[in-house]
Formats: sequence, C-alpha cells, structure tokens
Amino acid sequence: MGFFSHLFHSSDSEEKGDITLYAPVTGTLIPLSEVPDIVISERVIGEGIAIYPEEDTILSPCAGTINRIIASKSAFSIKEEHGIEIYVSFGIHAYELAGEGFSTLVNIGDKVDVGTPILKIDRLSIANKIKSALSSVIVVNNKEKILKVTSASGKCVAAKTPISWILMNDSSKTNN
Repeated sequence: MGFFSHLFHSSDSEEKGDITLYAPVTGTLIPLSEVPDIVISERVIGEGIAIYPEEDTILSPCAGTINRIIASKSAFSIKEEHGIEIYVSFGIHAYELAGEGFSTLVNIGDKVDVGTPILKIDRLSIANKIKSALSSVIVVNNKEKILKVTSASGKCVAAKTPISWILMNDSSKTNN
C-alpha cells in the first residue's frame, strides 16, 4: 500500500496490514504490557499479543518455516514468507521445566500453514510448576521491514481469529 492508500483506507476493512497472524490457541487476548515478564511486557523482543490459553495444543499463527524450537519445548519461531520472524511461547518461565510437560509436533525446517499443530502441553502436570500459562505471540523486531504491528482484543479461537496485523515498509514488500 502506498501513501494515498493509507489515507483512504477504510477502518471497517478487515485488512489491517500486509500479514495477518491468527490465534495459536483458543483463549482470551491480553496486551503484552500486562504480561508478568519484563522482557515481554517491555517489548524487548518485539510487538505482539498475549493469550490466556484454554487448550493444550499450540498451533502455527501463520504460514512459514519452523525457524527455532527452544530446548525447553515451550517456545518456537516461524519465519514467514516475507522474512519476518514470529516467536510463540507458552507460559511464563516455562523454560525452567526443561521440557517437562511439553512435546513438539514439528521439526526445525518444516513448512507449516496457519493451524498446523506445533506444541502439545500437558497443562495439568505443569499447572503448579509455572508462574502462569499466559502465552505470547511476538513479531520479532525488524525496523527495516516492519512499519507497524497492531493487535486485537477479546476472545479468540485457534486458527480462526486474526490476532495481529503486520504492516510492512513499502520497500520490504518488493525486497523479500
């Protein structure tokens, strides 16, 4: 979108960006500022949204390639087709469990679509061992490619509800 298309862009339009991220799990959306982890709440990694999950499987929020799976199996990242990295994590300080209660359903390098199952969590077995099940979807900082990230609020349904929109810099749209 060019300058003039932004001026005349209808706010009623469902298109709020060049890339749409979908809920990786059904739950309630929470602003990152309310996450009890300073790295996330202060947006050190990037902008995004948090979710109080109601399910035990974390799905891919976008199409792309699995770029990283954290050793604790509580987080992963996807590099989507524009080269933007999307980081998804389950729980606050869940990495301290060293993989206990988590299993991965994909491997690094796998191609995924919106809704591909990525992580399986045994929430009951880890409920008393983590600070919170609050999970996050973060668009990793990339000021050269990203102009703006906006996020939704309210309830969300896994793989169905758009939760964040990424507006790319005009030069990034042609130079992937």
